[in-house]
Amino acid sequence: MYATIRRYSIKTGVTQQTVDEFKRRIEEKFVPTIQDIRGFHTYAVLSTGNKELLSISVFEDRQGAAESTRKAAEFVQKDPLKDQFSKPEVIEGDLLLLKEAGVGIR
Repeated sequence: MYATIRRYSIKTGVTQQTVDEFKRRIEEKFVPTIQDIRGFHTYAVLSTGNKELLSISVFEDRQGAAESTRKAAEFVQKDPLKDQFSKPEVIEGDLLLLKEAGVGIR
């Protein structure tokens, strides 16, 4: 498996409401696109407050992860907030360990 982390710095002046609206657009428009990429396993977005957003993508192989990075760049370039984010730092590599709980297991 292969994972990609994209780290976006948020420019000053972006409110929590703006981030929430961006999250909604990600859920409605980007997630369906990334789920259609061959080898898709997981996608998550992490907010570190009003300073940065991180996305984590897990795919079966490097090709799927690379395609997700291309699709993410296209999505951000078309988004109204595109000028509020820095170009992402992209960290990628072989996923050495991933343990997921089964559905309904505590």
